[in-house]
Amino acid sequence: MRLVDGIRTVGFRKWYRGELTRSHLSLVMLLLCGIGALVTLELVGLQGPMSDRIGSFVLLLACASIGAVALRRYLFLLMRAELAAREAVCPKCATYGKLDLAADEPQQERMEVRCQRCRNVWSMSDAGDE
Repeated sequence: MRLVDGIRTVGFRKWYRGELTRSHLSLVMLLLCGIGALVTLELVGLQGPMSDRIGSFVLLLACASIGAVALRRYLFLLMRAELAAREAVCPKCATYGKLDLAADEPQQERMEVRCQRCRNVWSMSDAGDE
């Protein structure tokens, strides 16, 4: 979910919490794929029929591919959330994360946000979708 959509629908803090949750679920997927890759690597090295070894090798490639995608997703979601968190502090009153959209222009890379406490307006970048 884009930051502008997240602020509009659930607010910044819930959007940020959701992004961190999704990124860490990708990290869990990466760890599970790493365990699966180690197990299938062990199976590839065992003596047995060639069809079993080829099947294990295909499974090893699948675990490695899914793990690579999970790592990429983890890093993307985490970096996007942290970039937004750095910019979510009001420059006037230093309130963190209490903001609303000031202007609704979803096609731009930067968006105008307003502090809920002091009504100060500043711009934040919207990193966009995956």
